[in-house]
Amino acid sequence: MRDILFAAIAAVLVQPFVLAIRLLPALITAQSPVYGVWIVVVAVLVVSAVFVILLGIPAFLILRRFAHDGWLSLGAVGFVLGAAPSALIFWPRTLSGYSAGENWHGHYEHTYVNGAPTIYAWYDYFENVAIFGLHGLVGALVFFAMMRILRRRLVD
Repeated sequence: MRDILFAAIAAVLVQPFVLAIRLLPALITAQSPVYGVWIVVVAVLVVSAVFVILLGIPAFLILRRFAHDGWLSLGAVGFVLGAAPSALIFWPRTLSGYSAGENWHGHYEHTYVNGAPTIYAWYDYFENVAIFGLHGLVGALVFFAMMRILRRRLVD
């Protein structure tokens, strides 16, 4: 059980680095200093710890029970567990009379026109889902790597 705890801690601690890599282009091109970085790091750690404890460890134990605790199945489950909540939360909904737009990778694009999501709203949705899935994938693969390292030390 101790090896699961250490692997879970590693899966949580890697998340701020995934966020930093993801935000690196925006941080490099920022005109002003970035404030509140520590608040974001703590929030990422707390949210990822909750996900790892409530979803990741039980999923690992189920996979291990059925002898499917390899890197591929753990990575796939990690991606799904990271992506699924954001897929539900960020689903583009029809908002009556609402129009909005945003900067889409350097170009202003309409995301909602008269309450209907445009193709850019859907692009943004899939991008967000993939990003959260990436967090789950990396966390799961770090968890797997730590489990392998710890198992080798126990055998040696």
